[in-house]
Amino acid sequence: MNILSIRRLIILFFSLLALPFSFASTPSFVTWTDPTPSALQPFDGNAEALAELTGSTLLFYPQPKKTITLPYNKGPKTYANVQYVTGAIVVSASCDQVEKLLSDYVGYSKLFPKITEAVVKVNEQQGDFSHGNTTQSQASIRSIVQYNMRIKIPIPLLSFNENILLQHERTHQSISTLILDSPVQYGSGKFEWFPLKNGKTLVTLTQWGDLDRPKGFLVSTILSAMPEIKTAIPNSVEGFVLESLRQHFDRNSASKALFIDNIVPVITLTNEQETQVIKLLKQGGVVQFNHPPVWLAQKDHSDKLWFVSSFYNMPAPLTKTKDAFANPKNFPSIYRQVRNVTSTPLDNGGSQNDIKIGIGLGVISIPMHIKMAYQPEANNAGTRFYTTGGDVEFIQGRFQFKALDSKNTLVGLTAGSHLGDNPPFLLRLGKNLPYSDYLPTVGSAPVIFDKARIWLSK
Repeated sequence: MNILSIRRLIILFFSLLALPFSFASTPSFVTWTDPTPSALQPFDGNAEALAELTGSTLLFYPQPKKTITLPYNKGPKTYANVQYVTGAIVVSASCDQVEKLLSDYVGYSKLFPKITEAVVKVNEQQGDFSHGNTTQSQASIRSIVQYNMRIKIPIPLLSFNENILLQHERTHQSISTLILDSPVQYGSGKFEWFPLKNGKTLVTLTQWGDLDRPKGFLVSTILSAMPEIKTAIPNSVEGFVLESLRQHFDRNSASKALFIDNIVPVITLTNEQETQVIKLLKQGGVVQFNHPPVWLAQKDHSDKLWFVSSFYNMPAPLTKTKDAFANPKNFPSIYRQVRNVTSTPLDNGGSQNDIKIGIGLGVISIPMHIKMAYQPEANNAGTRFYTTGGDVEFIQGRFQFKALDSKNTLVGLTAGSHLGDNPPFLLRLGKNLPYSDYLPTVGSAPVIFDKARIWLSK
């Protein structure tokens, strides 16, 4: 699946830009009412229902679009049709343990990988509350926190070294955050945690950032050259944050090593779950189930892999939808980075495809070459794809299609990828960034669906 690799380096870099981190001189508190919706809003306030749908995965889903106003020292900013994205995870910890972890802002440099040089400073704090005091159970603590994030890349021009400033407001059930200064200048988010009947805790992150008004040469240049990246960033942020929480609370979540023939997970939604997913999709966006990591058995070692199952309501008939995803000959007209596809029919009804890609970032150009096989499954159950050579060692997954009516198709995409030990130099830079085999898969699916939608609408 070519786009998983096309976006690898770009999405990895930008997946960090909207994270909750910050910096500034003589900051002051902003009085505000957080417009971020609760994660439970689409579930009628039922934490158990969201936890049941989440299961052992990381679940990402869109919130209903709304108009919001964010207050700033230079005046309020109002945005129409804002769509927050929520991520959810069930952890084997108490609410007190979760609150202690997420309210330790200085500890974020240890919680999130590849940010080992982060400098965190609690600049100012207001408010107080004590556990068990019912009169203060709804009290809050406001904090302005400075973060300096540094991620070194062998090419200095691509290194990330940014100062970011956030205002956090913590209660016993949540932490609301307002961006005060960041490459992504405006936005808000909210951590929430809910006790479950089984003794575990449901942890959620709901966030949105204004990606149309970035600042800084590198960020602005690349977003201008690749505007479709904006579609990938929200889910990539969720993936970075919640995978870090998964690894903190469940360090042994990876399964035993599996061989390549049976490593792709098969996700089967019950009728009730499918109804809930379709309901979420009607709000726009993508619903994703991020599976627990697995190990790919190699000859002399095992590689850790992440697979993501993504769902999208494509506003097109079933036959046309299949043509957009399962016919690589159409890729050059769908994705502008795909320069050429040479397709050879196979005896099994599938095709072998030689795909040439060129990515122009404004400041750098990345050529790529991938060989992919596409194979239809029996009884038209779906289409499998897998790499047979090229610059990415391993890409494997499957598409599923279900007609919802004559004009809408439910598309399911399960995929995972592994860069390998000896990729081309420019792709090798991605190994310097966190979750280099995971975040490209998370961020690619929304871009793929959106590009296909645009092509099908013509």
